[in-house]
Amino acid sequence: MATDLYTHAFADNLRLAKSKRLAAPADGTYNLIRLPRYAFVKAVWLWVVTAYTAGDASITVGFIGNGETADPDAFLTNTESDPDAAGMKVSLGGSAACAAGKYFADGSGAITLTTSKGSGSAGVVYVFADYTVIC
Repeated sequence: MATDLYTHAFADNLRLAKSKRLAAPADGTYNLIRLPRYAFVKAVWLWVVTAYTAGDASITVGFIGNGETADPDAFLTNTESDPDAAGMKVSLGGSAACAAGKYFADGSGAITLTTSKGSGSAGVVYVFADYTVIC
């Protein structure tokens, strides 16, 4: 006979967060979307509205917090972000460590974007995160 270990942890909320508009951001790392403890990030999108002008430009999307070492490309690697091509890029199906999701069980955190314009000009980008809170 099986042991009952039913859960009572359910989420009936949905949060879709949008970062501020980053227009020609300076090279560096930006904390964009705050996440509470127990946030389960289901997907992250990078919208490249205006492409960067150099092929050596880079953008990665990662996280800080949760009692872990920051991971600057946990959701989207530079290859997946492809900042010199405009369009919407999504973490799902990607090769990044947290492409399929991330649970912030040990503390709050934030979605981060790390960028370098390379030898050209930076473009315009937004980051979106689909998450729910479940304790």
